[in-house]
Amino acid sequence: MPSQLRPLLTRLPQILLISAALVLMLRTDRFFTPGTLASILTQASIVGVLAIGQTFVLIGGGFDLSQGAMLALTAAVVAHLAQWTGSGPACMAAALAVGLALGALNGFFVAVVRTNPFVTTLSSLLIYRGAAFIALGGQPFANIRVFQAIDAGFKIKMRMGDTYLPYRGLIFLVVTLLAWITLRRSVFGQHIYALGGNAEAARLAGVRTVRLRVATFALSGLATGVATVLYLSWVRVSKADTGTGFEFDSIAACVVGGVSLQGGRGSVVGAAAGCLLLQALRTQITMSGFPEEYRTLVTGLVILTFAAADALARRSERA
Repeated sequence: MPSQLRPLLTRLPQILLISAALVLMLRTDRFFTPGTLASILTQASIVGVLAIGQTFVLIGGGFDLSQGAMLALTAAVVAHLAQWTGSGPACMAAALAVGLALGALNGFFVAVVRTNPFVTTLSSLLIYRGAAFIALGGQPFANIRVFQAIDAGFKIKMRMGDTYLPYRGLIFLVVTLLAWITLRRSVFGQHIYALGGNAEAARLAGVRTVRLRVATFALSGLATGVATVLYLSWVRVSKADTGTGFEFDSIAACVVGGVSLQGGRGSVVGAAAGCLLLQALRTQITMSGFPEEYRTLVTGLVILTFAAADALARRSERA
């Protein structure tokens, strides 16, 4: 294969997906309106923040399947704390601290005990989901209003018409910017790329790989804490099945955005763009009147297609 064509072929799934999405969007009259575009950004914010955390883990050569269950357990803890204190700042600090601790626990088993990331986070998915059920007593916990201010927003004046943007969308953009600076403009971020590219070479070069791997999972947990705040500001209900499937949505957003499932490659900007693209596709599916199950089908196909493309691209490079 000519070397000039390799970069284009490795991006072929993204090109085809973007082309298909554009065709579908252009066929819908109501799609390119300020209201619809603002809605896509807002609806993508929760999974988008999870995808940012997932990006750190994937680039570092790991895998986090526990994000959805972690969100459910964190929301259950916040629900009880909200009932006891009614304090928004205390609940927000608790959400971030619980998410960070649960993520670091995953990292401890992967980096220190050296269990497989897939087995570790699959196990913690079951543990966190069960713990959320016990914490809530199997009953939904409604009317959680400590974060309702975040569900407010501001009006944007545009040529096509005014639109209303909730703060959730703005927080998603700010988190993306901070994560991009961390990964691209810091030694810490460059070490994560080195860890995912070749962990043994990174260790021999002086990188503290154990500590760094724990940090990537802890950041995924911290992102889950932020996503919990955004979720409760919107839904205001905590249930044991909260966040089911969010981990697959975040992984799909990452692979669509060019983050390698084999580590060492990708960017948070790509993951955020992938999340927005998938949300646009889902919005299009909903506006076209297709059942909800089509969204699940699309997510599964996207993960499989992009994972295969990534594996083939790696194999082509080694050939």
